[in-house]
Order: sequence, then structure tokens, then C-alpha cells
Amino acid sequence: MSGVVEGSGIAEGSGAAARGGTPLLELSGLRKEFGGGRRGGGVAAVDGVSLSVHEGETLALVGESGCGKTTLTRLLLRLTEPTAGTVSFDGRDLAGLTPGELRGVRRQMQVVLQDPYSSMNPRLRIADIVAEPLVTHDPAMRGRRGGAPARLRERVGELLESVGLDAGIRDRYPHEFSGGQRQRISIARALALSPRLVVLDEPTSALDVSVQAAVLDLLAALQREHGLTYVFVSHNLAVVAQVADRVAVMRAGRLVEVGDAASVFGSPRDPYTRELLDAVPDPDPRRARQRRAAAGGASGTVTR
Repeated sequence: MSGVVEGSGIAEGSGAAARGGTPLLELSGLRKEFGGGRRGGGVAAVDGVSLSVHEGETLALVGESGCGKTTLTRLLLRLTEPTAGTVSFDGRDLAGLTPGELRGVRRQMQVVLQDPYSSMNPRLRIADIVAEPLVTHDPAMRGRRGGAPARLRERVGELLESVGLDAGIRDRYPHEFSGGQRQRISIARALALSPRLVVLDEPTSALDVSVQAAVLDLLAALQREHGLTYVFVSHNLAVVAQVADRVAVMRAGRLVEVGDAASVFGSPRDPYTRELLDAVPDPDPRRARQRRAAAGGASGTVTR
């Protein structure tokens, strides 16, 4: 689908046009203000963002800290209400849904957070953590006091094995696992309801580089197997280059560039995108010096 990002004059990349059809997720003119009063005057954390995400693709949302990435993801998940604009999932405006209808849509939209440990109750066993979405959304999975039904336990084991973990860990606690293992547990929980869209909010930034690679490989394999659609939020452009089909660059609450990953990384149009790319460390000192020299005439700096 070919479109223009509202308020910015930015055309989406040709890859989006080639996909065609109704987007799985569509944001139109989204704005979120904080502060201010009845007369307005608040600060816009998200300012006039329009964006589409098609089924089966990975859209990366990038930008420096404070640019509005997290607020935008909260808006698209409807964890917070926009000041203006709409969020549509599979052609349905979320604002127009009844609580029951919204509950059904939320089964199809899940999230994996940056710090897996802080998103888990340390007093719960892994089985209860992974089973929580199933128990919440599926009455058939709710057991009586004293233990979960056998089918729920079986399903938890299947989910753990799908992310490369042994089903036998379900009776252990979060503190017994490494960061990479805990992130796999978080992914298993996100997959419990067989979602169509998964928001990955900095899912590897708290992990060692070698563990990052294993988690990224897992996410790619799960996407192929289940046809998942990812919104991948990150400030790490080296990681984004590995995973993204398309890239949306945010600055101060607005989109400054949207396009296919190859185009954005190979021929960025916006000066801010070029600054972000120039800020990525290069292990080759000579090449790094050449990049700095080529960027010598560019105006502005990137806040780190």
C-alpha cells in the first residue's frame, strides 16, 4: 500500500505498495498530549503519526530515547487513549469496539518487553506465568483451586518447547534463569493466545550480544512458523538491519522517514536518519574515519 505519513509528507516505501490489501494495523493521525488542561497546551509525545503494518512483516520503529516510541506502542495496543487520531486492527477502529469486542482483539495483540524479569511476578512458577493469558481469556483453561487442569499444563509445556526450553522448567521460578532464558519465557507467554501481532519493545537490549543473536534467530523462526507480524521497537540500528522489512524513524514525536529497510539503510532521505546511521559504531577504524569525514558537513548532533 502506498501512503503518505500525515503531517510530514513522507511516502511509505515501495515494499509496502507491493504488499497491497488491507493493513493488519493502521494508525491515522495519532496524537497524544500530556499535561495541559481543559484549554489544551499539553506536550505532544506523539504528533500526527500515520502508519500501516501489513500481515507477516516486521516493521521496526527506531529513534533516540524520548522520541515517542514507547508512547506510540502504548497507543497502538490501546493501553492509553489518543488525544486525536485512530488505531485500526484488521480494518476495525479500536475506539468503536465494545469492551467484549476489544477483549477479543487483544487476544490477537501481544507484547514482549525489554526487561523480562520485571515483567514477571517473581513469586509465581513459570507454568503460572506462561499460563496467565490462557487463564484470563479462556474459561475452559481455568482450573479449580488446588491446581490447573491437565490440558493447561500440557499447553504450557508445548509453548516452552516452542521457544527452545524444556517443558520440565515449568515448576521453577524466574530468578533461576538467565536473561536470555527469561526472554524466551516471555515470548512463550506472548504466543499463548496465538496472536497475529506481537509488539517487541527493545526485546534484546538487556541481553549479551551472543544471547541477542539467539533470541533474534528464535523470533525469525517463530515468525516463519506462525505467520506473525512484528512491530520491533529499538534504538539499536545494527539489530534493526538484521530483522526489519520496513523501518519507521521517529524524532520528537513525529515520523521523519518510512521505507523499506534496504532503502532507509542504503539511501536515507532525512538528515536525522543519516545522523542515526553515522552514530552506529564501526569496528573498522579506517572506515569509521571515512564516515566521519563524509559526514563532516552535516548539521546537528544526535543525543546519546
